[in-house]
Amino acid sequence: MPGLFVVVGQRRRPREHGTSATGGEGVKRCKGQPVDPFPESINDATVWEILIRLPVASLAKYKSVSKAWRATISDPVFVRAHLQCSKQKQQSRNPASFLIAPQVLLGPGPPERFSTNVRFYQLRLEDDTKSSKAKAAEAELIYGRYVQPGEFELVCFMAHCDGLVLLPTNTKAYIFNPMTQDSIALPASKRNKLKWYMCLPIGFGLDASTGKYKVARSFYRSRKYDPVDIVKMGMEVYTINGEEGKWRETAVDPPYPILHSQTATHQSATTPQGLLRFSLEDETFGVTPLLTNTYPQVEDEDVFVTELDGELCATFFSEVVRRVLIFVTPDVIVPRWYCRYLINIQEQCYPMASLGSRGILMRGGDGLFRYNLETGRFEEDGEFAMNDIRFLGPCEDTFGRAWQDVYYYQLIPYTESFVPVTRKARSQQAL
Repeated sequence: MPGLFVVVGQRRRPREHGTSATGGEGVKRCKGQPVDPFPESINDATVWEILIRLPVASLAKYKSVSKAWRATISDPVFVRAHLQCSKQKQQSRNPASFLIAPQVLLGPGPPERFSTNVRFYQLRLEDDTKSSKAKAAEAELIYGRYVQPGEFELVCFMAHCDGLVLLPTNTKAYIFNPMTQDSIALPASKRNKLKWYMCLPIGFGLDASTGKYKVARSFYRSRKYDPVDIVKMGMEVYTINGEEGKWRETAVDPPYPILHSQTATHQSATTPQGLLRFSLEDETFGVTPLLTNTYPQVEDEDVFVTELDGELCATFFSEVVRRVLIFVTPDVIVPRWYCRYLINIQEQCYPMASLGSRGILMRGGDGLFRYNLETGRFEEDGEFAMNDIRFLGPCEDTFGRAWQDVYYYQLIPYTESFVPVTRKARSQQAL
């Protein structure tokens, strides 16, 4: 944070009379003094305010300074305070950081088989629109892991919550904290009876009543799939750092079949009617109605549901008039949908992040571009394709690497945190 810095080291004693800086006769040499990480002039409250503003990479190094600093940084209260500060910085920079995961094909399909080399790159966008194009052309590798070949073949859309990343596959689900290098492969479950070629509908988030993060996944109770009849499905939950360490079935089944994993959409015929929501606190279901009177009508594949500025967002693309309508609602229980943006565009796109009163960051295909609300146009110097990004790693030069055989780029807004994924990481923080 500008204006705040800490210098850790020995405090120099004043030079005595008769000594020289270059040494020699009459020089009195000072004995080494232990490092004092908390100078007397800085109290604990000030140190706290400084530390919560530092990035995770810096805090990881400062944990080795002293037991006092390690205890402070590892305290769950500090972890939550640091997370809230990271969220505020992410919002104020409009936006600050994204996570990119290139999904690479192993060979020509069908069927498509993806590489098990998991890599997360951090993409930072500057607030200066005119200079953002050049600066945003670089993404830095912050996490890489080689998963056993054949452990999965298909990767589905990842999700993010409080610095943790959920990566679902057609066999297992993984949780990562890319900044702390902490990760876990969730255990297998035998409840699903239908062999599904895609990933099962899955999501995760924070249970505010317990402070625990939960992963919720639906499964099929029948071995046969009939698109006409109602498919019987169940729901199972895994608690990260929980006592059980395994999936458990919920007491209540989903009231409707879950057909889309992006946000558990329940649909009738070809028009989506509502969103099936699942409460992580009491583990019950509810339905949030979607807009059904949009004109002109849109197809199911032209509806995209996400989060925008902390609100539920539904984006509708009409091929008839070539227009994108972005609706939001602050309440998911009793939704009050209102149209925040109306954008004339030839191709389907959806919002990635708000740019405040200036505009909105959109994604279409593998391209990112800024829409200026004042001019009602897309900014030419604010557009770039992810294929043009230089992906930088520790063993790569300044030119980075150009990915080949990329099927698509997963891209999500990202807020770094110290939230632990495994018990081992939590115990190491407490040492």
